[in-house]
Amino acid sequence: MKVVNWTRNDFYKILAAAFSSLGNQPRLAELGVLRGENAMVMYQTMQPSHMTLVDSWLALPPLPQLGAYSPFEKLPNWVSDPDVFADYFGGSMREQDTFDALYEICRERFKAISNVRLLRESTEIAFETLKAEGARFECVYVDANHQYEWVLRDLMLYQELVSPDGCIMLNDCAFSNDGMRQNLGVLEAVAHFIKRAPFRPVAMTVGAFADLILVRQGSQLGNLCDQLFLASDANWVEVPDQLLGAAKVVTGGRRLNVSFI
Repeated sequence: MKVVNWTRNDFYKILAAAFSSLGNQPRLAELGVLRGENAMVMYQTMQPSHMTLVDSWLALPPLPQLGAYSPFEKLPNWVSDPDVFADYFGGSMREQDTFDALYEICRERFKAISNVRLLRESTEIAFETLKAEGARFECVYVDANHQYEWVLRDLMLYQELVSPDGCIMLNDCAFSNDGMRQNLGVLEAVAHFIKRAPFRPVAMTVGAFADLILVRQGSQLGNLCDQLFLASDANWVEVPDQLLGAAKVVTGGRRLNVSFI
């Protein structure tokens, strides 16, 4: 696995080049969409034949029913109240109006693009819909609920819809103090997923909210990505795949760095 001093947008370029080499015009899916900014970057960079955007756009229930954020009736003191992030979401995460507004922004963003489909459903229900339709994707970007059980469920389900030379990408896949305040469980879920499924990590970015690419073991796509990173001007360090779960963001001067110790 390569730890790369790049952004996720650079990863999209690598994947676009790899899919082009394979002669694929990729089918894309994103789980967790909000306003659709990231989805639009993916669309413009990878030029998919089709794209499916999945998000329930539903508000969190009030405490103590915050099981999708924290299972405890009282939030632990190391986890921030969801409304700390109200500025990012444009309103309280407990108000449905906030998420209706986010949905409308996303719908407006893609309304003129005929090969983009919005599914306003939970990732679990959307999976059943897509599986029944026989859907397959070359890239599934997992960025919905970030708590451990939810991330692991998304990975275990949607791996079935990933084509043989496809990949899974994840956001916020690092341990950091900022991530701890959000009760993130992405890194832990991925570390367990690659023990249960025939996927391997190809590369991750450096940062408090790192992105990660997973490919099927032995796939052409994985080999191509490795070659493209070798041929690129990226600064990267290679570490054993088994160290993924140990990744921790540390600060050094003005920079964020990643440690596996």
